[in-house]
Amino acid sequence: MYPYEAMFLVDPVKHGEDAAATEKVVSALLEKHGAKVTRFEKWDDRKLAYDIKGHKRGIYLLALFEMPGANLASLRGDCELNETILRQLILRLDTDIPTYLEQCAKYQEKTREELESRRAARREDEEQGEEGIEDFASVQE
Repeated sequence: MYPYEAMFLVDPVKHGEDAAATEKVVSALLEKHGAKVTRFEKWDDRKLAYDIKGHKRGIYLLALFEMPGANLASLRGDCELNETILRQLILRLDTDIPTYLEQCAKYQEKTREELESRRAARREDEEQGEEGIEDFASVQE
């Protein structure tokens, strides 16, 4: 059994915005191929950059699962034949899923901290810029 991460782009019209039904279709497909799903979540509902199979919108579903490597080709084939799934990207992880989730959490925290420090620096720059404008105005008088 190997750990995998998969992103599925799903047709939002098939199940009439019923995310639970759409998730059931994808999770049933995974289980059919012997996958043991660890995490499954709706990631986003977005307008697509370009039409995919005539669709302008799509729902992204993220799945973390373990599955025998021999079943991967048949899973991809069934995804291609499934009318609900527009696209899929399945990646084999180089670590086990709990370690991967821990790494993701650390990365998200680091990214959040960097974003906050950039926002603080931008606020300081804006405050100093406003003071500089006032100083410039007093010099002109």
